[in-house]
Amino acid sequence: MSRVRPAVLAKSLRGRRRAALGSSLGLAALAAWLGAVFPILQGSDAFAGFIENLPPALLAAAGIDSATYLTGAGFLSAYLFSMFAPLLMLIFTISAVTAETAAEEQAGVLDLVLSAPVSRTRVLLEKAAGAALAALAPAGVLTAALLASNAVFGMSLTAARVAAAGLALWLLGACFGAAALLAAAVAGRPAAAGASAGLLAFLAWFAESFAGLYPWLRTLAAASPFTWYSAPAPLIEGWGAGHLRLAALTAALTAAAALVFRRRDLAAGRISLRAEAPGRRRRSRVRRPRAARLLSGPFGKTLWDRRRSVWGWGGGLGLLTLFMFSTWPALSEDAAALAGLISALPRELFALFGISSPESMVTAAGYLSSRTYQVIGPILIVLFTVRGVSSGFIREERAGVLDLVLAAPAPRRRVMAAKAGGTALSAALVAAVPTGAALIGDAVWSTGLGAARILAAGAGLWLLGVFFGALALLIWTMTERYSSAVRITAAAAFGTFLLNGLGALTEATAPLRLLSPFYWYLGDAPPLAKGFQPSYLLLLFGALAAAWAASMRFSRRDLAV
Repeated sequence: MSRVRPAVLAKSLRGRRRAALGSSLGLAALAAWLGAVFPILQGSDAFAGFIENLPPALLAAAGIDSATYLTGAGFLSAYLFSMFAPLLMLIFTISAVTAETAAEEQAGVLDLVLSAPVSRTRVLLEKAAGAALAALAPAGVLTAALLASNAVFGMSLTAARVAAAGLALWLLGACFGAAALLAAAVAGRPAAAGASAGLLAFLAWFAESFAGLYPWLRTLAAASPFTWYSAPAPLIEGWGAGHLRLAALTAALTAAAALVFRRRDLAAGRISLRAEAPGRRRRSRVRRPRAARLLSGPFGKTLWDRRRSVWGWGGGLGLLTLFMFSTWPALSEDAAALAGLISALPRELFALFGISSPESMVTAAGYLSSRTYQVIGPILIVLFTVRGVSSGFIREERAGVLDLVLAAPAPRRRVMAAKAGGTALSAALVAAVPTGAALIGDAVWSTGLGAARILAAGAGLWLLGVFFGALALLIWTMTERYSSAVRITAAAAFGTFLLNGLGALTEATAPLRLLSPFYWYLGDAPPLAKGFQPSYLLLLFGALAAAWAASMRFSRRDLAV
């Protein structure tokens, strides 16, 4: 009997190789930056004495353990493994799983794969294994980068504990990747699968991070995968029970996904037949779909395709905004301690997070801007908009759908403008959710921000996403490779984000900030503190110029290349 090769696994690995490379380079750059900052922090005797007198709740909210913070392991656990590394790993694994399962089902590709003489369970498990093995690359590169930083900057890390931290990070990603796998097996829609896994990850992170401030969260925190991942921190304590718990939950979720997927009708997600109850009078033999108006053109079709993603991405940012507002009253009671902590930390550390004026974080505007509008929000809005361009243009061209759309009697430029407008409007809806949450938070917790500044911050966040979305659109029209537009745009966003932070450190590098779209958005003051800025117009004009240039090139581009 001949041996069946794992063709599905090999295809999944090939499809994830570029995304794995990008995530790996990003994590390696973060590890190198933090390694360079650590000697500055460790050499400050004043900071060492100061941090011992801070309230434990304040330290917990900042992700700091006073007993280990001034060690290399404690410092990296607080700033690398508590937010950025998990965020990048979760984005990678959840995106990989949804692309390999629900996205292929929605496109009709999975039906063809399952027509081969191979079981459904094997196909699903090979796809899950492909995403998980691809995620090993970022975790492995981060481990190697930390070992290199340890040798260069003397962070006193041990190889075994660095390996334990890398494995824990990979298991955390695999755990929520398995959650996305189960959601994809149930719903068969990429937006629903990604949003479900992302929401679970956010709730688990919040329960673990804020259990010190809210006692009612402690029970939830005990069952949070983030607690298993970070308490105790593997970089400090090494191997622990958390690794086993994450592995066990991943296996259980994967098994449940395989069981559901084996019995589900794949056509159910695309065809809906509603049986009439006996005796019920039929009002009409033909029922007008509720999406008929949206599906009548490229603009509405783009909005319809992104509707679930809008609620998933916007809802996550909205919840984060409300939670930040809810924690401000407790932190504001120790404003002096918070100010001392911020002034004692190196400015290089804040620059890594895009914060060029750390002293503003002792104000409501600075603290409330720090995550929604300065770190996590910009990352998510750029990802959302670039993914919208990818799904609306790049993937449709690769699948041959764009050719069919352009066969209609409508000019190419009009089709592009409609699809780009739908993507921009969906990004505006994402930005509107945290804006609404901020307006509610301002009224409930009396932060004194005002509606004008909150609306301006939301507009700036939206314009940042639209700028990079237009840049991705322009790059797509200039290249013949499908994946180049997303990769180049992601590299440009990451590079200009770091450029803004680096430019804030010295006068010699300050002029370079003028080239960064993040500087046009962030400047030197928190977005919630400054209202609408003239520099926002640079984002708007830049987006319009890129979209116009893309339209000109698209009108002459051969889609068959």
